[in-house]
Amino acid sequence: MQFETMREAHEWAYSEAYNAIGNLYDGYITTDEKIAYALVFELTRSNTIHGFRFNIHCDYDFSVKPIAYKVWVSRGVHKKDRSF
Repeated sequence: MQFETMREAHEWAYSEAYNAIGNLYDGYITTDEKIAYALVFELTRSNTIHGFRFNIHCDYDFSVKPIAYKVWVSRGVHKKDRSF
């Protein structure tokens, strides 16, 4: 799936994949960098507005053509919550 504009990617990510990551799935792989950006943005925004929920990770894979962008989450301890 490829989108022409960031707005389209953001609308799709916000209505589809964003709600599933962390609940139904651990992550998402796409060849559209706009979708990956929108997912990272929305997951970070959610962590900021609603409080920490996930550690957010992203990476890309040059070994496949076209490049695959990966966004995933993991549950863990927030840095502020660690006590040493």
